[in-house]
Amino acid sequence: MKGDKHNRSGSKPSGGEMNDLRLEAARKRLAESRGQEDAIEGLREIVANFIGSEEIVLFKVDRRNATFHVFWAFGIDPEDYDLPRALGDAGLQHVMRGECHVEAPDHNRSNAMAKVKAFIPLRFANQTVAILAILRLLPQKVGFDRSDMELFKVLSDQAAKPLFGPDAHSNAASEGSGIRA
Repeated sequence: MKGDKHNRSGSKPSGGEMNDLRLEAARKRLAESRGQEDAIEGLREIVANFIGSEEIVLFKVDRRNATFHVFWAFGIDPEDYDLPRALGDAGLQHVMRGECHVEAPDHNRSNAMAKVKAFIPLRFANQTVAILAILRLLPQKVGFDRSDMELFKVLSDQAAKPLFGPDAHSNAASEGSGIRA
């Protein structure tokens, strides 16, 4: 039956198959985005539904001025968020090199609301053009796993193009207040 959540053999998909489906759905959603607003909505959907967060900030990198500009935020006041301070020097260097930076304090039942953070570089033309900050997970999810890291890689490699278009690698300044790198 169409729409049934079973594989061709009739059994439910395994964990690996579910992860593959999730990665493919994310790739497809990004690739089929129609314009910047749709790409932003797609990014929000992917982070909310597949990663489990509704506190997200997207910073655009201005390499010429060595700053970050809040490009978009959901579920948080971005003016209260200091990206360089949150990342620290080492984390900032990792992200600018194109590596994800994840902070996951020990989670237990008494510390369920501790902030888990992931900083995902969005890359275009072999450069980090934006940084996606995922700031807190939903209560039912206690941390990131291997499948989340695979999804971070998809976002890093494929989200910048639909978000910023063919001139994503330019150094033109964005609107808004800058945050020093």
